[in-house]
Amino acid sequence: MAENLQVLQDITQDLLSRIISPSRAVREGAVEALAVSTGDESWRPDELIQQGGIDIILALLHEKKPHIVVSALDIIIAIASAGEGEALIAGGAIDHLDRIQGHKDPLIQKKVREALWLLVPEVEEVVTSKPQEDY
Repeated sequence: MAENLQVLQDITQDLLSRIISPSRAVREGAVEALAVSTGDESWRPDELIQQGGIDIILALLHEKKPHIVVSALDIIIAIASAGEGEALIAGGAIDHLDRIQGHKDPLIQKKVREALWLLVPEVEEVVTSKPQEDY
């Protein structure tokens, strides 16, 4: 079990280091591989979060190549869906997502809405009860 954890740590570290590569092709391949890995039933975002991956993924939202942005959004959606929305919020994800809401690519717009839906609580959820006045 510990060996599997070490392999997961190594793979995550390798992908994150490739994602910050100066080569757009290397970044694209790495973020796509990471996005695909989130579809695995056993994938958990813990290792990504512990290695500072949130900041790295959020930075990809401002790439020029739509495919990189879409893959980054897929990862953000997977992290939020896995119950780690607080880590994304603490990392400034909502601000990053707000800045690209009006992106010209309709797929990016759709994924931004999905990510925000997962991260921003609905008003009904925030309001727990109305204070009662004593008469």
